[in-house]
Amino acid sequence: MRIFLFLILSLSVWGCSTVEVTKEVIKVTNTVTDQVKKSISNDEAELETKIYTKAIEEEIEIIEESKEEEENIVESQQKLVEINFIGKTEIEIINLFGEAELKRTDGAIYTLRYDSVNCRLFLFFNQEIKNKRVEYFELRNTKAKLLNSKELLEGCYRELNLTN
Repeated sequence: MRIFLFLILSLSVWGCSTVEVTKEVIKVTNTVTDQVKKSISNDEAELETKIYTKAIEEEIEIIEESKEEEENIVESQQKLVEINFIGKTEIEIINLFGEAELKRTDGAIYTLRYDSVNCRLFLFFNQEIKNKRVEYFELRNTKAKLLNSKELLEGCYRELNLTN
């Protein structure tokens, strides 16, 4: 009987210590798992942020390049033009072309658009000035691309009846 009690007592002591050790091992395992998950989450978040930032930088660069290209085209348009619209009043423009196909006010900018078969003439005025005068103009095709060659500009002028 004593042996039997001794065995039961020793098994329960060894069994309890095993349970306690197991509990501690589980706690440590959970802590390590949480730390690894946090580390992986931070790494993924940093990687995602870097990718997102790089994509934004590339888009900004593309936009700046296209904006610069359009500015260069508009400058060359204004150098190649036979008739310079800058400084003309709205009344002078209406006398030259008639009523515009589109009139639009957007904040301080007032825009007139004249259409032909293959091109569009956009004239921009400062809305805040009493005697509105053309401050900027551009010629585009029907797909809104700036006309960038002398031949295209001349064709547009012929369509708008601005040349002989």
